[in-house]
Amino acid sequence: MIYINQENPIKVTENASLADRIRGGRKTYQCTEEMAKRTQDIFEKSGCQKVSYPQYTKFAVIDTPTADLKKEMEEVMAGYYDGEISKEEIKGFFMEYCGVMYARDENTILNVYETFLDVNYTEAVTACFDRGKAIAAEEGTDTDRIVYYDAEYYHRAEEIHDLLKEAAKEYGEKYGVEADAAKRDGNFKGDYLTGEPDFNAKWNFRAANITGIGRVMDVKAAPPEGFSFFYHLGENMGTKDSWLIIRGKDWQERLDVPFKTTAGRKNPDYFYLADLCKVSVEKEENHKQYNDFLNKLVINRIAPGIIIRRR
Repeated sequence: MIYINQENPIKVTENASLADRIRGGRKTYQCTEEMAKRTQDIFEKSGCQKVSYPQYTKFAVIDTPTADLKKEMEEVMAGYYDGEISKEEIKGFFMEYCGVMYARDENTILNVYETFLDVNYTEAVTACFDRGKAIAAEEGTDTDRIVYYDAEYYHRAEEIHDLLKEAAKEYGEKYGVEADAAKRDGNFKGDYLTGEPDFNAKWNFRAANITGIGRVMDVKAAPPEGFSFFYHLGENMGTKDSWLIIRGKDWQERLDVPFKTTAGRKNPDYFYLADLCKVSVEKEENHKQYNDFLNKLVINRIAPGIIIRRR
């Protein structure tokens, strides 16, 4: 796999953008005449201006293993969720990666698409949980027993999903290939843990299987815009100081989570958020959507043999 920078490769300065720093940080070496002959087709088909062999020595060439591409994708998407890289720049990176992989057929284009899409959702969930850790710090609590869900990251990840579909189609058209990304969405193999390209599925894996105290019962449910919740599991298996913050567009509620130990009664191991909070029309015009989504979210305490029943 080869990256090509022309005579004026990107110069990384102190004030360079993250996109330029990523591109400028790629390892380079000078192209020999022999290498130029072998890569002439890639140069031309990647849109570089056709030049004679001696001029190829003025180009910088980068040999990049596929594993390094995924690592760079992670930097790109982390930069996007941090606000340092734009959607338009992500599309440009996608086109570069297809060029690196010499993608001239639908399968290769969709392989790049699938990898980038998987990284997109992974980094969206990571950014979401990082925001949760920041809230925990603001609240003066630890980050070991918290989960955080934010609709902003869900919807931003979906925007990138649509953008990558468009980019795959556009790149394919350059070479007379119909690259239908919807085919790969229905047969996604990029993440063996969740099995599909989906924010909620990846959020669930982390919240339910790693942190162990939250889950979305319907991964296909889309959250209302402006929604988020932060949950802190307290001490003594949650029976002491468990609390929850639910936010909408212009409001928030802070609630105690009543995991109480009561003699003679079965202690609750989990709650649907809809059991703890009801959103009124006075708070949200689309209160029904909020309440429907709250009825798909569960928070639980860490207890042996917990079984959550679907509604």
